Amino acid sequence: MKKATLFPSICIGLLTLSCTNKNYENTIRNIVSEYYSTYQERTDFEKFLSFYSEEIILEDIINADKIAGKKELSNFFGWNRPGFRKLESTALVIHEQIIEGNTAVTKGHFTPFTWHEVDFEAMHFTTLLTFDEAGKIIKQVDWINYPSSLVDYSTRKNSNEWIGE
Repeated sequence: MKKATLFPSICIGLLTLSCTNKNYENTIRNIVSEYYSTYQERTDFEKFLSFYSEEIILEDIINADKIAGKKELSNFFGWNRPGFRKLESTALVIHEQIIEGNTAVTKGHFTPFTWHEVDFEAMHFTTLLTFDEAGKIIKQVDWINYPSSLVDYSTRKNSNEWIGE
């Protein structure tokens, strides 16, 4: 192939790849938007779970929980358990969000809520979501500033043990 035809072919290939990556990123952006809208409403647990892959891994860094699989994730979140009541119109507020490729990082806070007649204050969170090719969440890493009434920091598990896994 001559240089005159090789260069345009390379440019077209790179442009196509760039468009494909942009389309995927836009798809992820739309999924993330719908995911957090569903989370904010906190009414449709089945829809919420539909965003996750069957092989989801969730790591809660502060509480040192490591959840594997959609069934275990469903039990962990437990939206269907009685006792939770939102005190504001949305369950969370987003402050910042970065989406690049198949990864979304979201910083915000959970709004105050009641759990079995106990009021809990707003809590900061940062969540990292990683998506597979089908647009399902395959990994979630949470950093949540739990109040000391929810976590006994002197006896909690140690997520630092996961370093290097």
